[in-house]
Amino acid sequence: YSSEDEIRSHVEGLRLRGGTSLNTGAALDSVLRYHFTKSAGSRKEDGVPQILVLITSGRSRDDVRLPANALKQAATMTFVIGSMNADSVQMKEIAMDPGLVFNVQEFNLLPDIQEQVMTSLSTLAAPAVTHGKPTVNAERPTDTITVVTSDAQDKRDIVFLIDESDYVGSSNLPLVRDFITRIIENLDIGSDRVRVGLVLYSNIAETEFYLNTYSRKDDLLSLLRSLRFKGGTTLNTGKALDFVLRYHFTRSAGSRGEEGVPQLLVLITGGRSGDDITASADALKRAAVITFTVGARNADPAQLKEMAFEPRLAFNVRDFYSLSDTLEKVMTPLQRQRVPNVIIDEPEVLTGEPTVTSTEVSAVRKRDIVFLIDGSPGMGKSFLQIRNFLNKVIQELDIGPDKDQIAVVQYSHDPKTEFELNTYTSKDEVLAATTQLRRKTGRVLNTGAALNYVTKNVFITSAGSRRDTGATQILVLITAGKSRDDVGQAAFAVKRAGIVPIAIGAKGADTSELQKIVHDPTFVLTMRDFRDLSTIQLELLSKMKAVFIFEQAGVKRDIVFLVDGS
Repeated sequence: YSSEDEIRSHVEGLRLRGGTSLNTGAALDSVLRYHFTKSAGSRKEDGVPQILVLITSGRSRDDVRLPANALKQAATMTFVIGSMNADSVQMKEIAMDPGLVFNVQEFNLLPDIQEQVMTSLSTLAAPAVTHGKPTVNAERPTDTITVVTSDAQDKRDIVFLIDESDYVGSSNLPLVRDFITRIIENLDIGSDRVRVGLVLYSNIAETEFYLNTYSRKDDLLSLLRSLRFKGGTTLNTGKALDFVLRYHFTRSAGSRGEEGVPQLLVLITGGRSGDDITASADALKRAAVITFTVGARNADPAQLKEMAFEPRLAFNVRDFYSLSDTLEKVMTPLQRQRVPNVIIDEPEVLTGEPTVTSTEVSAVRKRDIVFLIDGSPGMGKSFLQIRNFLNKVIQELDIGPDKDQIAVVQYSHDPKTEFELNTYTSKDEVLAATTQLRRKTGRVLNTGAALNYVTKNVFITSAGSRRDTGATQILVLITAGKSRDDVGQAAFAVKRAGIVPIAIGAKGADTSELQKIVHDPTFVLTMRDFRDLSTIQLELLSKMKAVFIFEQAGVKRDIVFLVDGS
C-alpha cells in the first residue's frame, strides 16, 4: 500500500489468527528474511531507517536471542510493546535499546504510551553502520536510576586476555605476570566482590581459569606464579575477543552481568592482530563489556583504540619494561570508574554476515553538543567541579567545523548563552572559554524556560546548528535542583526538535523530573554530589555517541508491525 487510507482500511479488517504456541523467535527471523528486503519494498539501500514494532502478550516458546541479534546486526531498530504475560527480560533482549521497550498492564492502556511511541517513531533515524554492522555502543541498563555506592563500585567481573605469542615472548612473561599480579593485589577478590578470569591466546585462545574458578586472592596469585607462555607466530586477536565474549562473559562461567555487576576486559598484547577485530570489538561494546587495551612493542595503536570501549582506555608503551608506568592509569578506572549497570543474557556472537547487507555509513558523525548548566545558588562551590568536568569531557571530543561543535548556556531564573556552537572552531578555544566561566546569579531555577530557550535560540542554523546537514543534536543538562516551572512541554519540544537530551543531576535534583526531560530514562545520570562527576565521565561520553540518531519528523522510514496473534 502507498496511501494512509489503504493501510487503515486493511488494519481495520484484521482478525486474530489464534493459536496456542507463541514462537516470537521464528517470527523475528521471518520479518528479517522476507520483509526487510528490497523485493518486499525495503529502501534500506537508500539509507531509509528500518524499524520493527513488535506487539506481544506472552513469553516466546522458542529462542529469541539469535534472531534479535541478527536484526541488530542488520541495523533494524526494534521497538517492543508488551502486555499481560509478556516477559520483560525477553522484551529487553529483542529491543534495539532498553529505551525502546514499552510495557502496559492491559491492552486497553495502550493509549497511555501512544505519544511516547510516536515520538520515537517520528524522530528515530538509522544508527551509524560500519563494515555492514551497526556500530552501537548499546547498554542494557537496569530499570531504575541508581547512584554510585561503594558496594556497586567494588563488585566487578574482570577477564584478562593475554597475548602469549612470539610478539610478547617468554622473556617478557615475568614483566606481564608482575603487571597482572600487582593489579590483582589491589583488588578486593571474593565470590561476592571482584571475580577474575584469565585467557591466553596467539592463533587460538585457551582458558586458564574462569570468573568462578577461584574466589581467593592467594589461589589466583599462586596460579600466576606458575603461568607459562606457549608462543606462536600468528596473532588472532579478533577471534580471541570473540572467545571471551562467547565463553567467559556468560552466567555459566561466573559472569554476574545479569545482576548489574560491571563486566571488564583487560587485553595485553605485543603485536598487530592478523585477523579482523572490528566485529568482535563491536559485539563486546554492544554487550556492555568495558574493554581496556594495553599494548607494547609491535602493538598497533589504531587497533588498540578500536578495541577499547573508549579511546582513553587504550594504553600503549614502547616495551614491556614500561608496563609499570601504566599501572596507576589502568587501576584508577578499573577500580573506580562507574560503568552502566547492565542486564546481559549469555551473548551469542554471530560470526557470519547478516542476512541483509547494510549500507555503509561513516562511523564518524558530526555532533552539535550544548551544555546547559544550572548556575543557581543551589550549585554553590560545585560550579568549579562542573567547570573542570566540562574541560575533561571536551578534551575527549574531536572539535572542529566539520566535527564536534560545543556551546554552553547557563541558567537560573533566566538563561544566558556563554558561547554558541559556531563561536569557536578549535578545542583550545573552547577549553579557554570554559575555563573562564563564572557562576550566574539568580535564586529561582526555571529549567523549563531554559529548555525552551536552547531549542529556539541555540539549536538553530544561525547559532551554528548543523541539523539540516545531518549533525546529531545533543543537549547535556547539569543541574543541582528541582525546577520551579514545568518541564513537561519544554522537554517534549526538545525531543520533537530532534535533540537528544542527557541529564546529569546531584544534590537537590529531582530524578523523576530529569526522567521527564530525557527520551530514555537510562540517559539520566545521578550522584549524591558533584565531587563524583569523574565516575560518570566514561558513561556520558558513551551516551553522547548515541545509540541512535534523531532527526526532524517527516523523513522517510520503513516500519513493519509484528503482532502477536495467539
